[in-house]
Amino acid sequence: MSSSRWLFLNTGLMISAAVCGCGGGETPSAPTAATQAPAEKIDVPTPEEVAAAAKPAGVTASIDSPSAAKSTDQKTAEKSNTPGMTADGKQVFPDDEATKTLKEIQQLRIAAVPTEIEQAKAARKERNDRIVEMATRVITLTMNEETRKPQFYQAIGQLLEARFQNALVGGKEDADALYADVQALNDRDPKSIPAAEGVYYAAKFAHTKAGMLGKSQPVWFETLSRWAREFGDRFPEQQKRATSLLFGAARSCEMHAHATQDKELSKRLMTECRLCYTALSEKFPKSEQGQEAIASLRRLELTGQPLSQFSGPTAEGGFVSSDEFPGKPTLIYFWDSESDEFTEEVLPAINKIRTQLPAERLRIIGVALDEEESTMNSYMEQHEVPGQQIFFTNAEQRSWNSPLIRFWGIAESPSIWIVDSKGVVLSTSAKVDELVPLLQQALKK
Repeated sequence: MSSSRWLFLNTGLMISAAVCGCGGGETPSAPTAATQAPAEKIDVPTPEEVAAAAKPAGVTASIDSPSAAKSTDQKTAEKSNTPGMTADGKQVFPDDEATKTLKEIQQLRIAAVPTEIEQAKAARKERNDRIVEMATRVITLTMNEETRKPQFYQAIGQLLEARFQNALVGGKEDADALYADVQALNDRDPKSIPAAEGVYYAAKFAHTKAGMLGKSQPVWFETLSRWAREFGDRFPEQQKRATSLLFGAARSCEMHAHATQDKELSKRLMTECRLCYTALSEKFPKSEQGQEAIASLRRLELTGQPLSQFSGPTAEGGFVSSDEFPGKPTLIYFWDSESDEFTEEVLPAINKIRTQLPAERLRIIGVALDEEESTMNSYMEQHEVPGQQIFFTNAEQRSWNSPLIRFWGIAESPSIWIVDSKGVVLSTSAKVDELVPLLQQALKK
């Protein structure tokens, strides 16, 4: 831990001693599998990668921001922008060191930094280090006073945010410091709000790293899955956060599993995906994400099963139903006109297949996900889009609100399904280079 060791010992372990060392002298519990950094080498992202993380890569599903689902206690602690003040301006905390330090932290947060990249990076590092020290001091001053609990929570949040920012642009020492504080909060009280904050920040860290480095270091997707499931297991009362984490992890693992050419990695990621979807469906079945997870599991379990409950009106005024599928293989593709991947890769491949297999040998059905009929029609006038196109006349049932999308939990567009001549699904995630082998298999049925 070289140059960061002194800071780590004086703040990272200080917080550990502060929150864990009161009252018992018990040996801290060993970190769980989820509370350890990935075993693989961790690269340090460039400033450009950090900036890009604000818009995660296409294979990373988003999660809510920490402010999206705070507990009642946390909201109480933040009724005012001024520490120690309620929403109506009444002073509830003395103007002592803890209160003054929290005010200083807030001012430090909004302080300007240099515009030059390297100088800005150094300034942010210095600022976050100072916030860690100041927040640790507030934690020590407030942790044993019930009336100071809101300030204690604020300090925990400031400390974790600083650790998180340092870990994103730093090395292994900075990641270790974040994990050490998460473990310290867990050791103090594994069911507390601060412990939940720690697990959430660790999951947020894994999610951001997956967005920046997941293609070269897919272990971050697996790490995100484990953190998300740990949060859902331990803090189900924080439903918004738990469902957002679990769904974001499930979708991210699924999309990267489909994107990778590594079959073993794809298998591992799909296992993580299913675990997260299952946790959602079992723990939060009535939530929106829980319902989507149930639909996604329905789709994932479809391979090898007869396709039913797949129907809809066509853009030409007809109707398509899976009841009519047996008799010849069916290629189903979900698409939208704004997808470059569809235009440049999927559509040419399907058109090539159509020229080789006439309509009497292969049924082709598209599910158009455009919101406006005029947009779809304009695209179809400019491109040769084969097959019948399912498109709902009710505007509220279009795009990602399509009954087919919602019932089957479709995760991405474009997507391709292959159904054999008996109506049995061979794949719900066929890649372009897999189409010919899958269709050859379907034609033999």
